[in-house]
This record gives sequence, C-alpha cells and structure tokens, in this order.
Amino acid sequence: MPGRRRRGSRRGVALAAALVVLLGAGAGGGYLWKVQRDHAAADRAVRDTALAYLAAWRSIDESTPPPVTPNVGGGGVTNGDAPVPPSPTAQPATSVAPAALVLPAAADPAAGLPSDDATRGRQGPGAGQAGITAVTVPGDVDVPTLIAAMADMRDRLRLTDATFTPGEAHRAGTTATVAYTAALRLADEAAPWPYSGKLSLAKTAAGWKVRALLGSVHPQLAPGLHFDRTGSTARRGELLDRAGQPLAADPELAGNLIGQVSPPTGLQRAYDDRLAASGGQVVLRDARGAVVRTPYSWTMADGDKIRTTVDLGVQRAAEQALATSRWPAGALVAVDVRTGGILAAANHPLNGFGRALRGTYPPGSTFKIVTATAALMNGRDRNTPLDCSATASAGGRSFSNAENEKLGPLTLRDAFARSCNTAFINLAGSLPPDALAQAARLYGFDGNPPLPIASVGGFFPTPKDAAETASASIGQGRVAASPMQMASVAAAVASGTWRAPFVVGGPTRTNQLPPKILPDLRAFMRAVITDGTAAGVPFPGEVFGKTGTAEYIDGNPPPTHAWFVGYRGPVAFAVLIENGGFGAESAAPVAAAFLNALDGNLPAPTTAAGSAPAGTASAPG
Repeated sequence: MPGRRRRGSRRGVALAAALVVLLGAGAGGGYLWKVQRDHAAADRAVRDTALAYLAAWRSIDESTPPPVTPNVGGGGVTNGDAPVPPSPTAQPATSVAPAALVLPAAADPAAGLPSDDATRGRQGPGAGQAGITAVTVPGDVDVPTLIAAMADMRDRLRLTDATFTPGEAHRAGTTATVAYTAALRLADEAAPWPYSGKLSLAKTAAGWKVRALLGSVHPQLAPGLHFDRTGSTARRGELLDRAGQPLAADPELAGNLIGQVSPPTGLQRAYDDRLAASGGQVVLRDARGAVVRTPYSWTMADGDKIRTTVDLGVQRAAEQALATSRWPAGALVAVDVRTGGILAAANHPLNGFGRALRGTYPPGSTFKIVTATAALMNGRDRNTPLDCSATASAGGRSFSNAENEKLGPLTLRDAFARSCNTAFINLAGSLPPDALAQAARLYGFDGNPPLPIASVGGFFPTPKDAAETASASIGQGRVAASPMQMASVAAAVASGTWRAPFVVGGPTRTNQLPPKILPDLRAFMRAVITDGTAAGVPFPGEVFGKTGTAEYIDGNPPPTHAWFVGYRGPVAFAVLIENGGFGAESAAPVAAAFLNALDGNLPAPTTAAGSAPAGTASAPG
C-alpha cells in the first residue's frame, strides 16, 4: 500500500508540472501575439503617415488634390498590402494621369472627386500645403521651408504630373524610414524623371510624423540649392514647302502662317510638339546660379522637318499678282485641286492682317456656285429658263441687279455667266426649303475652322424667312466665308469633291458632289470667262471662274468687296479685293496676273491706289 501511495503522488506531481508548463506556454503565446499585433499596428501607422505625406506632396498648392490610387502598372501611390481604393478617374501609369503637381491656374476645378474618402475628396485651396503641415514636424528645415522647396521644384521644373510608390516601413524604436520611388513628368518631356527617395519619420505624442528634410524631396537637394532645368541643345525642326524648301524664307508666310516660336503662334504652335527639339537636363544650382549637380538627363534630339502643301513658287506668284492691284487691301489663296492642300496664302499689303485665312466676308455672287449646285441637284439643268427682271421680291423685300440691269429671259447657264441676281433669287424661291442649306454643307459651309491655327471657313446660317433665303442665294445676308473657303469651293467644282483646306497631312473632311451636276457647273464657270462678266479680262489658258460683288454695309450705292474665284488645270484660287467694286474690275485682273505669273509672264506691279486700272471691263459681279 505505501508503494501505491508513492506512485500516485509522483503522478500528481507530474500532472501539476505539466499544467504549469501549459499555462506558461499559453501566457507566453498570448504575449507574443500581442507584440506582433502592436508591431503590425505601428507599421501601418508609419505607412499611413507616409501615404498622407506623399498624397499631399502630389497636390501641393492645388485646389483639388489628385487621388491616392493603387499601384496599377507602377503608377500612383500605394499603401503596401492595403491599397486605398482608386477613384473613378484613376488611370494606369501607361497613360498620363490627371495633372498633379501643376500651377493653380492649370488645375481643373471641375475634376472634383467623390468626397466619401478624405484623401480623395474635394478640398479647398492650399489643401496640399495643409496636408503636408498636418503630418510633418521640423527636421533640418522647418515645415514652411519644406513646402516652399516643393513648390519651387514644381514651378522651376514645370511639373505636370507625379506618381509616388512607397516601400515597406522600417522602424527602430521611435524612428522609422519609408523608401519611395518617384516618377515626375515635366512639361515638354515625353518620358518621366524617375528617382528613389526616403522619408524619415519620428514618433511624437500626436503619432508618427514625417521629419521636414530637404533630402526627402530628393536625395541631392540640400540647403542653398534649388532645382532647375536646361533646354535641349538640339535644333528645332523646320516647316518646309512641298519641295522641301524652308517656308521661313518667305516673309509673308512667316508672319501669317508659320507664326512665332515664343509665345507660340500659327503653325509653330499647332505643331510645336513635333517641331520642338527634345531632351534636356534636370540640374541643381547654387545661390549664384551655378550648376553643381545634374540628377537627370534626357537624350537630345532635333525636332522634325515638317513638309507642308505650300509651294513657294505659287506663293511668290500670288504675292506678285497682288502687287499689281491698285487697291490697297486684298488676299489670294491657291489650292491644289487634286488634294485640297493650300498652295499659297498671300495678303496685300504683305505682312498685314491675315485676311487670306482669317478674313470673314460676304461671298457675293461667287456663292451662286452653291445656289446653282442646289438647282442642279433638284432637277434643273443648263437650259432651265429664267427671267432676269429688273427687280425681284421675296418676303416683302425688293432686290435688284447691279446698276439696275435688266436682261430679260435667260437660261440658267447664261444667268450664271451674266451673274443676274433677280434670276437667282427667283430660282432659289422655287427650290425646296432646305435645298440651299444642303448644297452649302456639301461645300463645307459649316462654321468649322479648317486649319489647326486661327482660320475661318464658311458660314451658312439657316435662313429665317423668304427674304433671308433670297439674300443667301446671292451670297449676301448672313452668309460669310474666307478667301481660303472660296478657293476650296472652286477646287470642288474642278475635282468633283470638296475637301477641307489643309497645310499638313490631308483633309479632315471631304464631300463628294453629285457627278451628274459637274458638267453643267463647269460649263457655267467656263461661260463666265468666254461670254460672261469676266469676258473682258485677258486670262491665259482655259480658265473657269466666277466673279463676285459683295455689299457689306448700307450706302447709296453701298460699298462692295470684289471677288473672283476659279481654277485652271490643277490650281484653284480665290481673289478678294476689299472695297474693290465689281469683281470683274479689280479681282479678276489680279487672278489673271496670278496665272500669268505662274507661266512666268508677270505685269509690272502697280503702286498707285484708289482707282481702277485703265482699260478694265466694267461689268456686274
């Protein structure tokens, strides 16, 4: 019995010892679990602070901070293994994200984001500064100095976007570091500037804060230094004519088509991204402006040489032809019939207002090309009988011909050749209500600027009543066009297709004219030269055209601009002479001089102004 008691006693002691061990192990495991949980919470707090700091930096001085997005494809700001949900407008890094580090004037207030997330919601001006201030404590500089350094970097480098990707947090007691990678996009540079940086954090009574260190903005930034950028040492590209000759050789083109580089205007602005030399450097300068470091360089490359449709030989002929005019102001535009490309755009006086491309004028009787198109599309032909009466009434308004001319019964072909207003007004009144508008749209009268620079096309507001329809049918009232537009109208008759004028690439819009109307249209324009209003003008070769006389203000008689539009072979053209009276008197002779110049036969320029040349025909336009 004693032996049994001793064995039972030993088993009890063993069980007690095992229980003690188990209890101790449980307590130790709980302690370790708590330690791990505390470490994870501290790491999250460090990462959250770093994220808030980087998001605020990204929106420094911006009224609407950009979103904090997950690192999709390497862009945006990520939160390690706990990404902040992306905004609806977040974009992958392969495309340009909404502007982040930009000047306040460039920010888009309409790009506000949903306010259900404090890091993504709309905030007031200075939100980026406020965000930095909220999570930053002084380091080697105070917080305002740090913010000023960020803004200075943004402005001097002309930053347009920034993405930051933080790494893991590393803590040691009350200090921590978070590495990050940055990709900054600079205006005019295709590739971003990538670099790696590190944030230094300190644990304070208010939680973890980022220390204000200039080196956290960029590892090489230090007191007394500031960022700057140097331009490319490569050459800017050139704009060339279609034969490869520099357009800048022509002063008229340089002033009214090419434009200037700074500030960019004209084609220099429209194609700046292709003309600009690429490359450059991000540098650090000291207080004296000397470069002390070069953190990043882009490869230097020359800008493109862009070949345009302009032909310098045709351009010179246009300028020489305008110089023969006795009237002080005018324009001539030539277009390639086969492509719609602009061959020449000349203004008179040279280097004056760019009326060739930007002038807006009533087209007068040159618009009868459009009205005749509408008639031919609605069953009329060259032999359709019309009456060229002294007056015509429409919508309670009376219209008359130039110099109260009355020609009596005419065919449509002869009414076009003689430019009878009353016949065309009555003709337009007999057409379906939308016939003129449909024909005008065929020729590009839609109000759109044809070129990627300041330019004017054609305007045909829908007539409100019969009187406006009558005015529109003869190119008056609210109808308006530039010389460039009217040259494209003549080119359309020649080729059978209207093409929007262009100088680089190809036409942005084209409309095919009904093939069945083209023989009559061309016959009409040829008749103007052979036995119509321009019969007295000595044109060289087989020319097709239309004169125009356009009233632009009231008067007795009203003053008029003069037009002539036409084509010969592959070249279509439009001539406008301001205050030139009848088109046959002032514009048509310039058109003839232009064609002669193309043939190498140019009359001597005329320097006197104010009266018509002796011996020119006096005929209605």
